[in-house]
Amino acid sequence: MEGSRPADAPAALDLTVLPPLDDLLTRLVDQLAAWMPAQRWFAHKGAQGLRISVGGWAPLHLAADHLVLATVLTAEAEGQFLAHYQCPLVLRRPEGAAAEPGAEIGVLAVPGGPIRVDDATGDPQGRTALLGSLLRGGGAAGPGLRMTARPSLTGPAGERRGVRTRLLQGEQSNTSMIVEADGSAPLIMKLFRVLQDGPNPDVVLQSALHGGGSTQVPAAAGSILIATADLRTHALFAQEFLPGVEDGWRTTVELARTGTDFTAGAEQLGAAVARVHADLAAALGTVRSSDEVVAALIDQMLERLDQIAGQLPAVAAHRESLQALLEAAYEVDWPPMQRIHGDLHLGQVLAVPNRGWVLLDFEGEPLRPLEQRSRPDSPLRDVAGMLRSLDYAAGAVAHSDGVYAGAWAQAAREEFLAGYLSQSGLATGAADATEVLVAAFEADKAVYEALYESRNRPDWLAIPLRAIERIAAGGPAAGTPPVRTPTAGSPALGASAGDAVTEAEAEASGGSAG
Repeated sequence: MEGSRPADAPAALDLTVLPPLDDLLTRLVDQLAAWMPAQRWFAHKGAQGLRISVGGWAPLHLAADHLVLATVLTAEAEGQFLAHYQCPLVLRRPEGAAAEPGAEIGVLAVPGGPIRVDDATGDPQGRTALLGSLLRGGGAAGPGLRMTARPSLTGPAGERRGVRTRLLQGEQSNTSMIVEADGSAPLIMKLFRVLQDGPNPDVVLQSALHGGGSTQVPAAAGSILIATADLRTHALFAQEFLPGVEDGWRTTVELARTGTDFTAGAEQLGAAVARVHADLAAALGTVRSSDEVVAALIDQMLERLDQIAGQLPAVAAHRESLQALLEAAYEVDWPPMQRIHGDLHLGQVLAVPNRGWVLLDFEGEPLRPLEQRSRPDSPLRDVAGMLRSLDYAAGAVAHSDGVYAGAWAQAAREEFLAGYLSQSGLATGAADATEVLVAAFEADKAVYEALYESRNRPDWLAIPLRAIERIAAGGPAAGTPPVRTPTAGSPALGASAGDAVTEAEAEASGGSAG
């Protein structure tokens, strides 16, 4: 019969019989407002009176049975702006290819319809369209939105055959997609969900490190820039994917649980972090730690202490000691400021065989304003973050097994710091200042962790409280392992990942602390 189609043929998508795309998207906003709060990357859960509007859109790919759109959405609650979100969409007939779990946003009953709308990151054809936009090196334009792709000339991008894609499970603030192809190195594409005006630090820092020859970050494969009336930033970043290795959190928790020595691995991790800091300083420069900048940073830490002590009696009990520790940072010389990782913990590092430690996710704390995350900061903040994370590994074992691996954690912390200081050169003539500053950053981090755990995981609260008690009891240097020079001839990397294929995700560490 004329007009019929085979049962296995795709359901055709004839845009000429549908309402204009502006109208279609306007009809979708209520369903988006119901779907978005259930997504892990939505940063404003619990917002009352959530309202979604379309800030701009552009077509990425049109096929006979589906259309892929880039969209930027504006979220408001009770009339107040919350954030710009990126949510690429796939439009197709409901009887078309089935949506992956959680990807379906809704079905629109429209003239010429109905039309099913899915999240493009949860759709193989949507992911392929995003990849194609990057590899072609072109762009897209539509009402209120423009995109430009910048594939890396030195990265593992290029023509790919037999492409297979999958969504990385467990991501929180962003969405990552794995790309595999015949005869090509695998990629991971990270789509940034919350968009803020300005270059994304993850792209800027990792691209600078890769461009400078660092092997301790994944090789960059390119990025896509996005612009609307309100912002210009990065929409997507693609880089080398390293399968078959575990992130440092999973590795070290298991080592702590079994009491397996991690001193060599910790020392090498410290040295790797120092090399990354040196490479960032060489690529992006440093600035003098002026009295004004130092005072502003310490004042912020003191203000945070006051606020959290006012909410948590267990922190308030050590308020005076912690305040004295933070104020001691006024009296010492600070090393130069520079771009840093900004959210460094064990979930952000991989132990890669024959390569050593590789650092990931240089976006900083995603919920902080982008302008703050892009400022030069003290590299010792990263050091303190990793020291806290090693302490958290021992705390995680205590939480699960009832046995606190305190001696294991202390040894690992000492070796990490020794490896960092030996590689960075800070151990020479600056030991006292370094101890004071690392202790101050550790105390600040532990105070923040206490608030986070009290709100999100009360049964984990003992971990930062134990650290606060230890730091407060001993004065300015108590939170920091003794500064020393590592022993020559250290054994090989102690954090071997084994054979399990488990992608690097900070999820295992609970996001904030591990």
